[in-house]
Amino acid sequence: MRLPSHFIIFSIVLIDMVGMSLVLPVIPLYAEKFTVSPFVITLLYSIFAVCSFLALPILGSLSDKFGRKPVLVMSILGSSMGWIIFALGNKLWILFLGRMIDGATAGNVSVAQSYLTDISEPGHDRIKKLSLIPTALGIGFITGPAIGGVLSKISMTLPFWIAAAITLMNGVIALIFLPESIREKQHHLKISKNPFGSIMQGLATKKYRLILFLVLLTSMAFESYHSTFILYVNRAFGLEAHQAGLVLSGVGVVIALNQIFLLKKWIRNFTPFKIQIITVSILIGGFTLLALMPLPAFLSILAITAICEGTLTIINASELSTKADECERGKIIGISHSLLALAQITSPTITSSVMEKYLRAPWFIPIIWLTIILMVLTVKKRELKKQEIGSIPPIQIT
Repeated sequence: MRLPSHFIIFSIVLIDMVGMSLVLPVIPLYAEKFTVSPFVITLLYSIFAVCSFLALPILGSLSDKFGRKPVLVMSILGSSMGWIIFALGNKLWILFLGRMIDGATAGNVSVAQSYLTDISEPGHDRIKKLSLIPTALGIGFITGPAIGGVLSKISMTLPFWIAAAITLMNGVIALIFLPESIREKQHHLKISKNPFGSIMQGLATKKYRLILFLVLLTSMAFESYHSTFILYVNRAFGLEAHQAGLVLSGVGVVIALNQIFLLKKWIRNFTPFKIQIITVSILIGGFTLLALMPLPAFLSILAITAICEGTLTIINASELSTKADECERGKIIGISHSLLALAQITSPTITSSVMEKYLRAPWFIPIIWLTIILMVLTVKKRELKKQEIGSIPPIQIT
C-alpha cells in the first residue's frame, strides 16, 4: 500500500528538522576547540543563511524545470554531505565549507512547500497540507536538541555523524517512496544564476509584491526575538540554558497543537485577510506585554503569540502558493524562503546590537516591523475593495 504523498513529505521535513536541530547546541562547543572568538562561531551559523539566501531561488527554479523530487533528493543529500564534512573537519575552514554546502543545498522545506501546493486544492485543503510543515518543524525542534545533548556526552562529533546518517536515510525515503508532483515540467525554462535578479523580479511583479513583502516583514519580526530569546530570558528572569530550552520546547508544542487542532477553527470563522489583521494586531499587543510582564504572565502571553505566529505564517504561505502560477511555483516559493534567510542574516544583528543598550529590544523591534505590516495590509485592503473579492477565495469546510 502506497503511503499518501503528504505524509511522506511530513516525514521528510520532520527527519530533516531533527537532524538539523540536534547539532545546533553542539556547534559552538565543537568550534571552540579551534580557539575561535564568539564572533567566528556566530559566522558559522550565519554563513548557512547567506548560502541559503543565494541558492533558494535557483533551487526553486530547478524544481520547476526538472521536478520537485530530484531537487528535493539532491538537497537532502547535500545536507548529509555538509554534516560529514563538518564532522571530519580538523581545520576551521573545513567547518565553514561544511556549513556552506549545507546552506547551498538547503531547499528541503522550500521544495516541500512547493510539492504540497502541487498536490492540494486552493483553500482549506491547501492550508491543511501546508500546516504539516510547521508541525513537523515544531516536533523536530522539540526532540532534536535533547537528542544532540545526549549524543554529545558520548562524543562531540557523534551528533554530526548521526545528523548525516538520518539525513541520508531521508534522501533514500524520498528517492524510493515519493512520486513526482509536477504534471508538466518546464524543460524550456532558463535558470537565472543571479538570485538578486530573481528576488527583485518577484518583488516587482504586482500579484506577488504585497505577499512577498509580508513574508519578509513577518520574518524580520519573528527572527528579532527567535535569535535573542535565550539571552533575554536569562537576563530578564535568570533562566539557565536548560530552562530556556524547556520554554522553547513548550512553544514548539503550542505551535504544533495549533496547527493540528486550532487552525481549522481559524479558517472556518475568518477570511485569510481577517486572520492576517487579527494575528498581527494580537502580536503587537502581545509583544508589548512580553516586554513588561513578570515570568508567569510572560509564559502565558508567549503561548498566545506563538499561536498567532504559527497561524500567520501558514496563511501567508497559503496565499503565496495560491497566487503563484504552476509554471513558476517553485521559483516564487524559493524566493519567499530566500527572504526568510535574509531576515535570519540581518534581523539578529539589528536586535542584538540594540539589546546591548536596551534589554527589551527583542519585543519592541518586532512591534516596529508588525506596525509596518499593518500599513501593508491597509494597502492590501484597498486592493481587495477594488477587486470586490479576497485574494484567496473563501474557504469552505466540508
